Amino acid sequence: MVDAPRTTSRRAVFLDIDGTLTTDLGEVPESAHAAIKKAQANGHLVFLATGRSPLEIDPRVEAVGFDGMVAGAGAYVLYEGTWIVDKHLSETEATALTRALDELGVDYSLQGRHAMHTTVGHRSRMRRILTQLGFTDLEESGLRHHVIDSGPLELDRTAKVVFSSDDLTTFDRVQARLGTEYAIVGGTMPGLGTGGGEISMLGVHKAAAIEALLPSLGLGIEDAIAVGDSGNDLEMLLACGVGVAMGNATPAAKEAADFVTSSVDDDGLHAAFVRLGLIEGR
Repeated sequence: MVDAPRTTSRRAVFLDIDGTLTTDLGEVPESAHAAIKKAQANGHLVFLATGRSPLEIDPRVEAVGFDGMVAGAGAYVLYEGTWIVDKHLSETEATALTRALDELGVDYSLQGRHAMHTTVGHRSRMRRILTQLGFTDLEESGLRHHVIDSGPLELDRTAKVVFSSDDLTTFDRVQARLGTEYAIVGGTMPGLGTGGGEISMLGVHKAAAIEALLPSLGLGIEDAIAVGDSGNDLEMLLACGVGVAMGNATPAAKEAADFVTSSVDDDGLHAAFVRLGLIEGR
């Protein structure tokens, strides 16, 4: 990777959502929205690259208008109306995973492309914490599936699991029980808590999904730019031609990136687009 090359040639930009594109309250800064539209007008492609399932994309994010998405931390890739990557656990794997979490006494949400299923404890906790954080209209937001009962998910359609807890030992217990079978990282989605995290299939991550998409774009990994802030962004920050960490990113994300921009609340995405030459400065 190289340090922030300025470019007029076509690039594909991959943006994490929570803590990168959106603030703690799920809002897209006006400067970020403007930067994305200017970059697209300049011929660049801008994709979401999120740990969220497609069902969890907030309407405020969808309204920006992206060229496609990597979702489920790499389990899904949507481009031109087609799911070109669509991975999920087998029913046997999902059953064993949920049994392990139940035995650990951990509340969780099973995430799929078609539906989600959350434990009663997870729904109750998420509603309480998100309300305390200042979220309103939860039933209309991208987090609605975490606070309402969406009904049972077919276990063979589960792509990813998030778990929530304020007990710091919860993450360690989940890691100890499942860490050899799954990739487990801390979560940045609002409400998961300090002991919460994300559980993904081994080998399924944002970088692998991006690499699967790029041939359809006629671009190589050197033409890709990744912007992120947390554990599930590390692979794409390292793999893409340029990796950019937000100023509010974790130390590991900053270490993996080629450069660090300012925070999401300080117009960090816009500043990164200018530095990369995707758009002109204000």
